[in-house]
Amino acid sequence: MSRCVIFSVLCALFFYGCGCDHGVGRRGTIRIGIDANWYPIDFGAQNSYVNGFTEEFLLDVAQQTGMEFERVPANWDNLFEGMKLGQYQAVLSSLPPYEFNTALYDFSHNFLDTGPVLIVPEGGHQTDLKKMSGEHIGVIAGDPAVLLLQKHEGLIIRNYPSVADLLEAVANGEIEGALLDRVVAGSYVKDLFAGKLKISGLPLSDVGLHLIVLKGKQPVLITQFNKSLAVLKQKKRMQALLRKWQLGDLY
Repeated sequence: MSRCVIFSVLCALFFYGCGCDHGVGRRGTIRIGIDANWYPIDFGAQNSYVNGFTEEFLLDVAQQTGMEFERVPANWDNLFEGMKLGQYQAVLSSLPPYEFNTALYDFSHNFLDTGPVLIVPEGGHQTDLKKMSGEHIGVIAGDPAVLLLQKHEGLIIRNYPSVADLLEAVANGEIEGALLDRVVAGSYVKDLFAGKLKISGLPLSDVGLHLIVLKGKQPVLITQFNKSLAVLKQKKRMQALLRKWQLGDLY
């Protein structure tokens, strides 16, 4: 047997037998379950943009890592059950990394932050909730972001039925600010309310979309995914993708 053949065989044995992630396909393909509706998050009109962004992002990760990804459509109510049954090795989801979830799963860093951001008038000077006691801050009725507002004493909370009504209230001075999902906020502020409103600061929670695997089963995948995400951010590729798919910038 030639040295070249022996080397190829050893490489193959190393790749498939070194303890690298269980469940990877025969050709190194990683099957990923995805609920294209991203329940329970409601991206509304931006849902198709989120899916486009996600697909292109996975292509970039594949190019960075040398891994191949196969997207497997799944319903939100059996997304994680499918992973447990071995139908795919990972899922993309907004499941929060609470303690009872991290006992079952390993989480990557967010590849898309979706937490609420503070929106204020373009010329507004108050850009910190901690300094806005006594002022009116709006939210969409039923939005869990109201829990963040309740942590700050003195804020006067107003509820609005739609995103347009909420942001119009900020623009016309009816309220001093608003909390809104970063993805939706980025779209509106860059478009319909360009020059009138601005996003102040980083998302106010760590809510987002991430890669999730069964606890302890895919350490290499999580590590490579996070490293690739960091490289794409450093190279400004993530910013370019967010702008392309109208999902706002990184803050």
